Amino acid sequence: MDFVYKKSREGFKPIEERLHLTEPLKIRKMKKMMLVLLVSFATMAQAQLLSFKASTGDVEMDGILTDVDARARLDINVFKNDVALQFNIAKSQIEQAIRILSPGDLFMAAQLSISIGRPFETVVETYKTNKAKGWGAIAKEMGIKPGSAEFHAMKKSMKSKGSKGGSSGKGNSKGSGSSNGSGNKKAGKGKGNK
Repeated sequence: MDFVYKKSREGFKPIEERLHLTEPLKIRKMKKMMLVLLVSFATMAQAQLLSFKASTGDVEMDGILTDVDARARLDINVFKNDVALQFNIAKSQIEQAIRILSPGDLFMAAQLSISIGRPFETVVETYKTNKAKGWGAIAKEMGIKPGSAEFHAMKKSMKSKGSKGGSSGKGNSKGSGSSNGSGNKKAGKGKGNK
């Protein structure tokens, strides 16, 4: 092996002649390692969202949840913010729940908690322990019977809130429709401006 000597403060020290060849090799290895880490991180971030199959026992409700789940996956941050605002749930609770629930399941848990008047965390815990039964059975156990007035009210709420999920995009305000609404049949329940 041939050595080149370079003068330094300590005296002459040998330096490999091929040093300039090993340095680019190290850089290439580092670049490959960074690429592998980047791809691994991106894969883990995508894998964080769990798969979803709606299981409410109601075809229309399953369709709503499937649609909500698909749109949520397009921009999960918008979805989490929308759910936090629509259902008045702390963002920290949403962040915890999205680790164990798919977006569609998270939406259903939020809707069910509002419909039965129980805390969101209670519904999430109930779902975790009874996941195999499906949302229909869980809702029934928690007080929402299929076909009941509460069930139809929850379904109606899901339709309106589900259609808003992830709707931060721009649109026009020119629409058409009837202005013959029926109003609020439970008048006097809200807080008015004085």
